[in-house]
Amino acid sequence: MNTLIADIKRNSLDDGPGIRTLVFFKGCPLNCVWCQNPETKTPAQEIIYKQEKCQGCGECRKACKENALNFTAGGYPFDRSRCTMCGACVRACPEEALAFAGRTYKEEELVNILAKDAVFYRNTGGGVTLSGGEPGMHPAYLRRLLPLLKEQGINVCMETCGQYDRHSFEESILPFLDIVYFDLKLFDASEHARFCGIGNKAILANFEALLAEKKVELLPRIPLVPGITTTDENLTALRDYLSGLSLNKVELLPYNPLWLSKLDALGLKPEYGRRTWMDPGEKGHIKEIFKGFEINVF
Repeated sequence: MNTLIADIKRNSLDDGPGIRTLVFFKGCPLNCVWCQNPETKTPAQEIIYKQEKCQGCGECRKACKENALNFTAGGYPFDRSRCTMCGACVRACPEEALAFAGRTYKEEELVNILAKDAVFYRNTGGGVTLSGGEPGMHPAYLRRLLPLLKEQGINVCMETCGQYDRHSFEESILPFLDIVYFDLKLFDASEHARFCGIGNKAILANFEALLAEKKVELLPRIPLVPGITTTDENLTALRDYLSGLSLNKVELLPYNPLWLSKLDALGLKPEYGRRTWMDPGEKGHIKEIFKGFEINVF
Protein backbone atom coordinates (compact mmCIF):
# COMPACT_ATOMS: atom_id res chain seq x y z
CA MET A 1 0.00 0.00 0.00
CA ASN A 2 1.39 3.38 -1.00
CA THR A 3 1.50 5.88 1.83
CA LEU A 4 -0.43 9.00 0.89
CA ILE A 5 -0.30 12.29 2.75
CA ALA A 6 -3.60 14.20 2.66
CA ASP A 7 -2.24 17.49 3.99
CA ILE A 8 0.63 19.21 5.79
CA LYS A 9 -0.41 21.97 8.17
CA ARG A 10 2.26 24.29 9.54
CA ASN A 11 2.13 26.61 12.57
CA SER A 12 -0.36 24.56 14.59
CA LEU A 13 -0.82 25.26 18.30
CA ASP A 14 -3.51 22.66 19.02
CA ASP A 15 -1.94 19.23 18.50
CA GLY A 16 0.89 19.01 20.94
CA PRO A 17 3.17 21.42 22.82
CA GLY A 18 4.65 24.46 21.12
CA ILE A 19 4.47 25.30 17.43
CA ARG A 20 4.00 22.16 15.39
CA THR A 21 3.62 20.91 11.85
CA LEU A 22 0.86 18.36 11.34
CA VAL A 23 1.16 15.55 8.81
CA PHE A 24 -2.19 14.00 7.89
CA PHE A 25 -1.85 10.40 6.71
CA LYS A 26 -4.58 8.89 4.54
CA GLY A 27 -6.34 5.75 5.68
CA CYS A 28 -8.02 4.75 8.92
CA PRO A 29 -9.19 1.35 10.23
CA LEU A 30 -12.17 3.02 11.92
CA ASN A 31 -15.24 4.50 10.26
CA CYS A 32 -16.45 7.06 12.80
CA VAL A 33 -19.70 8.71 11.73
CA TRP A 34 -18.42 12.13 12.89
CA CYS A 35 -14.90 11.92 11.38
CA GLN A 36 -13.37 15.40 11.51
CA ASN A 37 -11.05 14.62 8.59
CA PRO A 38 -13.15 12.58 6.13
CA GLU A 39 -10.58 13.14 3.39
CA THR A 40 -8.24 10.85 5.37
CA LYS A 41 -10.61 7.92 5.94
CA THR A 42 -9.74 5.98 2.81
CA PRO A 43 -6.08 5.21 1.97
CA ALA A 44 -6.85 5.80 -1.71
CA GLN A 45 -6.41 9.07 -3.56
CA GLU A 46 -9.51 11.22 -4.02
CA ILE A 47 -10.41 14.43 -5.83
CA ILE A 48 -11.80 17.37 -3.87
CA TYR A 49 -14.22 19.74 -5.60
CA LYS A 50 -14.22 23.27 -4.17
CA GLN A 51 -17.48 24.54 -5.60
CA GLU A 52 -16.97 28.08 -4.33
CA LYS A 53 -13.93 28.43 -6.60
CA CYS A 54 -15.50 26.95 -9.73
CA GLN A 55 -16.19 29.47 -12.50
CA GLY A 56 -17.93 26.97 -14.80
CA CYS A 57 -15.36 27.39 -17.58
CA GLY A 58 -15.55 23.73 -18.63
CA GLU A 59 -11.81 23.23 -19.01
CA CYS A 60 -11.87 20.20 -16.72
CA ARG A 61 -14.54 18.49 -18.84
CA LYS A 62 -12.55 19.11 -22.00
CA ALA A 63 -9.48 17.52 -20.39
CA CYS A 64 -11.31 14.42 -19.14
CA LYS A 65 -11.03 11.58 -21.67
CA GLU A 66 -13.34 9.35 -19.60
CA ASN A 67 -16.31 11.75 -19.65
CA ALA A 68 -16.42 11.45 -15.84
CA LEU A 69 -17.58 15.00 -15.09
CA ASN A 70 -21.17 16.23 -15.08
CA PHE A 71 -22.10 19.63 -13.66
CA THR A 72 -25.77 19.68 -14.68
CA ALA A 73 -27.06 18.11 -11.46
CA GLY A 74 -25.09 20.41 -9.16
CA GLY A 75 -22.99 19.27 -6.24
CA TYR A 76 -20.07 16.86 -6.61
CA PRO A 77 -19.54 16.44 -10.36
CA PHE A 78 -17.56 13.19 -10.58
CA ASP A 79 -18.82 9.80 -11.76
CA ARG A 80 -16.54 7.56 -9.72
CA SER A 81 -17.27 4.56 -11.94
CA ARG A 82 -15.65 6.41 -14.85
CA CYS A 83 -12.90 8.42 -13.15
CA THR A 84 -9.42 6.87 -13.43
CA MET A 85 -7.73 9.48 -11.20
CA CYS A 86 -5.44 10.49 -14.04
CA GLY A 87 -5.47 14.09 -12.81
CA ALA A 88 -6.02 15.73 -16.19
CA CYS A 89 -9.00 17.69 -14.83
CA VAL A 90 -7.03 18.89 -11.81
CA ARG A 91 -4.21 20.16 -13.99
CA ALA A 92 -6.63 21.83 -16.41
CA CYS A 93 -8.60 23.82 -13.81
CA PRO A 94 -7.44 27.47 -13.92
CA GLU A 95 -9.12 28.34 -10.60
CA GLU A 96 -7.76 25.38 -8.57
CA ALA A 97 -11.32 24.30 -7.82
CA LEU A 98 -10.17 20.69 -8.17
CA ALA A 99 -7.42 19.18 -6.04
CA PHE A 100 -6.10 15.79 -5.09
CA ALA A 101 -6.66 14.61 -1.53
CA GLY A 102 -3.51 12.60 -1.05
CA ARG A 103 -0.09 12.53 -2.64
CA THR A 104 3.11 10.60 -2.08
CA TYR A 105 6.28 12.04 -0.61
CA LYS A 106 9.70 10.49 -0.55
CA GLU A 107 10.81 10.32 3.05
CA GLU A 108 13.70 12.73 2.48
CA GLU A 109 11.38 15.15 0.69
CA LEU A 110 8.94 15.20 3.58
CA VAL A 111 11.70 15.64 6.17
CA ASN A 112 13.04 18.63 4.24
CA ILE A 113 9.60 20.24 4.35
CA LEU A 114 9.14 19.55 8.06
CA ALA A 115 12.62 20.73 8.99
CA LYS A 116 11.97 24.20 7.55
CA ASP A 117 10.35 25.18 10.85
CA ALA A 118 12.99 23.59 13.08
CA VAL A 119 13.89 26.94 14.65
CA PHE A 120 10.25 27.42 15.74
CA TYR A 121 10.16 23.91 17.17
CA ARG A 122 13.28 24.54 19.22
CA ASN A 123 12.19 27.95 20.49
CA THR A 124 8.69 26.84 21.55
CA GLY A 125 9.19 23.21 22.55
CA GLY A 126 7.25 22.16 19.46
CA GLY A 127 7.81 19.64 16.73
CA VAL A 128 5.98 17.42 14.27
CA THR A 129 2.66 15.70 14.92
CA LEU A 130 1.64 12.64 12.93
CA SER A 131 -2.11 12.67 12.43
CA GLY A 132 -4.70 11.41 10.02
CA GLY A 133 -6.36 9.13 9.39
CA GLU A 134 -4.27 6.68 11.36
CA PRO A 135 -0.47 6.95 11.13
CA GLY A 136 -0.19 3.47 12.65
CA MET A 137 -1.38 2.01 9.34
CA HIS A 138 1.98 2.97 7.79
CA PRO A 139 4.73 1.35 9.92
CA ALA A 140 7.09 0.65 7.01
CA TYR A 141 7.00 4.26 5.83
CA LEU A 142 7.40 5.62 9.36
CA ARG A 143 10.28 3.24 10.05
CA ARG A 144 12.16 5.08 7.31
CA LEU A 145 10.83 8.59 8.04
CA LEU A 146 11.10 8.85 11.81
CA PRO A 147 14.84 8.21 12.22
CA LEU A 148 15.45 11.06 9.77
CA LEU A 149 13.35 13.40 11.94
CA LYS A 150 15.17 12.31 15.09
CA GLU A 151 18.52 12.97 13.38
CA GLN A 152 17.31 16.56 13.06
CA GLY A 153 16.45 16.63 16.77
CA ILE A 154 12.74 17.10 16.06
CA ASN A 155 10.18 16.22 18.72
CA VAL A 156 7.56 13.79 17.36
CA CYS A 157 3.98 13.36 18.59
CA MET A 158 1.56 10.80 17.18
CA GLU A 159 -2.22 11.09 17.29
CA THR A 160 -3.80 7.65 17.12
CA CYS A 161 -7.19 5.98 17.23
CA GLY A 162 -5.39 3.05 18.89
CA GLN A 163 -6.36 0.44 16.30
CA TYR A 164 -2.91 -0.62 15.14
CA ASP A 165 -0.81 -3.78 15.01
CA ARG A 166 1.07 -3.68 18.29
CA HIS A 167 4.14 -5.57 17.08
CA SER A 168 4.65 -3.28 14.09
CA PHE A 169 3.97 -0.19 16.21
CA GLU A 170 6.43 -1.16 18.94
CA GLU A 171 9.13 -2.15 16.47
CA SER A 172 8.87 0.56 13.81
CA ILE A 173 7.19 3.60 15.39
CA LEU A 174 7.32 3.74 19.19
CA PRO A 175 11.14 3.99 19.54
CA PHE A 176 11.05 7.33 17.71
CA LEU A 177 8.09 8.95 19.45
CA ASP A 178 8.15 11.51 22.26
CA ILE A 179 4.40 11.87 22.82
CA VAL A 180 1.32 9.80 21.99
CA TYR A 181 -2.17 11.33 21.97
CA PHE A 182 -4.47 8.35 22.24
CA ASP A 183 -8.19 8.67 21.41
CA LEU A 184 -10.70 6.88 23.62
CA LYS A 185 -14.09 7.43 22.04
CA LEU A 186 -16.62 4.96 23.42
CA PHE A 187 -16.07 2.54 26.29
CA ASP A 188 -18.87 0.11 25.44
CA ALA A 189 -17.70 -2.30 22.72
CA SER A 190 -21.07 -2.55 20.99
CA GLU A 191 -21.50 1.23 20.91
CA HIS A 192 -17.97 1.55 19.57
CA ALA A 193 -18.79 -0.90 16.79
CA ARG A 194 -22.05 0.93 16.05
CA PHE A 195 -20.53 4.39 15.67
CA CYS A 196 -16.90 3.63 14.74
CA GLY A 197 -17.27 0.55 12.55
CA ILE A 198 -15.44 -1.93 14.79
CA GLY A 199 -15.20 -2.80 18.48
CA ASN A 200 -12.61 -1.44 20.88
CA LYS A 201 -10.97 -4.56 22.35
CA ALA A 202 -7.66 -4.05 20.55
CA ILE A 203 -7.75 -0.29 21.20
CA LEU A 204 -8.05 -0.69 24.97
CA ALA A 205 -5.41 -3.44 24.98
CA ASN A 206 -3.00 -1.22 23.03
CA PHE A 207 -3.66 1.70 25.38
CA GLU A 208 -2.94 -0.39 28.47
CA ALA A 209 0.21 -1.88 26.92
CA LEU A 210 1.50 1.57 26.00
CA LEU A 211 0.80 2.84 29.50
CA ALA A 212 2.56 -0.12 31.11
CA GLU A 213 5.67 0.26 28.96
CA LYS A 214 6.25 3.84 30.18
CA LYS A 215 8.40 4.57 27.13
CA VAL A 216 6.58 7.69 25.97
CA GLU A 217 4.45 10.53 27.28
CA LEU A 218 0.87 9.32 26.92
CA LEU A 219 -2.22 11.51 26.93
CA PRO A 220 -5.73 10.01 26.58
CA ARG A 221 -8.13 12.15 24.57
CA ILE A 222 -11.92 11.97 24.38
CA PRO A 223 -13.64 13.43 21.31
CA LEU A 224 -16.88 14.98 22.52
CA VAL A 225 -19.60 14.17 20.00
CA PRO A 226 -23.02 15.30 21.30
CA GLY A 227 -25.46 12.44 21.68
CA ILE A 228 -22.81 9.79 20.98
CA THR A 229 -19.69 10.08 23.14
CA THR A 230 -21.08 12.73 25.52
CA THR A 231 -23.65 10.56 27.29
CA ASP A 232 -23.22 10.43 31.06
CA GLU A 233 -22.92 6.65 30.82
CA ASN A 234 -20.03 6.77 28.37
CA LEU A 235 -18.12 9.62 30.01
CA THR A 236 -18.51 8.11 33.48
CA ALA A 237 -17.27 4.75 32.19
CA LEU A 238 -14.22 6.36 30.56
CA ARG A 239 -13.53 8.43 33.69
CA ASP A 240 -13.64 5.36 35.90
CA TYR A 241 -11.51 3.39 33.43
CA LEU A 242 -8.79 6.04 33.49
CA SER A 243 -8.98 6.38 37.26
CA GLY A 244 -8.58 2.63 37.57
CA LEU A 245 -5.35 2.93 35.63
CA SER A 246 -4.16 5.69 38.00
CA LEU A 247 -4.50 8.35 35.31
CA ASN A 248 -5.88 11.75 36.26
CA LYS A 249 -5.10 13.79 33.13
CA VAL A 250 -7.27 13.85 30.03
CA GLU A 251 -7.73 15.97 26.94
CA LEU A 252 -11.35 16.72 26.09
CA LEU A 253 -11.97 17.66 22.46
CA PRO A 254 -15.16 19.72 21.95
CA TYR A 255 -17.21 18.93 18.86
CA ASN A 256 -16.32 20.91 15.73
CA PRO A 257 -19.02 20.97 13.01
CA LEU A 258 -16.76 22.31 10.26
CA TRP A 259 -16.04 18.79 9.02
CA LEU A 260 -19.47 18.67 7.37
CA SER A 261 -18.38 21.05 4.61
CA LYS A 262 -15.55 18.66 3.75
CA LEU A 263 -18.08 15.96 2.91
CA ASP A 264 -19.64 18.15 0.22
CA ALA A 265 -16.23 18.62 -1.38
CA LEU A 266 -15.81 14.82 -1.48
CA GLY A 267 -19.34 14.11 -2.70
CA LEU A 268 -20.24 12.23 0.48
CA LYS A 269 -23.37 12.29 2.67
CA PRO A 270 -23.19 12.75 6.47
CA GLU A 271 -24.19 9.96 8.84
CA TYR A 272 -24.22 12.44 11.73
CA GLY A 273 -25.45 15.94 11.20
CA ARG A 274 -25.10 18.29 14.16
CA ARG A 275 -24.10 21.66 12.70
CA THR A 276 -23.65 23.69 15.90
CA TRP A 277 -20.79 24.03 18.34
CA MET A 278 -21.08 22.82 21.92
CA ASP A 279 -22.51 25.43 24.27
CA PRO A 280 -21.09 26.40 27.70
CA GLY A 281 -23.76 24.37 29.48
CA GLU A 282 -22.77 21.17 27.71
CA LYS A 283 -19.10 21.80 28.42
CA GLY A 284 -19.74 22.65 32.06
CA HIS A 285 -21.63 19.40 32.66
CA ILE A 286 -18.83 17.34 31.14
CA LYS A 287 -16.25 19.19 33.18
CA GLU A 288 -18.14 18.22 36.32
CA ILE A 289 -17.97 14.55 35.37
CA PHE A 290 -14.18 14.84 35.18
CA LYS A 291 -13.91 16.85 38.37
CA GLY A 292 -10.55 16.06 39.95
CA PHE A 293 -8.87 15.45 36.59
CA GLU A 294 -6.35 17.74 35.03
CA ILE A 295 -8.18 18.71 31.84
CA ASN A 296 -6.11 19.71 28.85
CA VAL A 297 -7.50 21.93 26.03
CA PHE A 298 -11.17 22.38 26.85
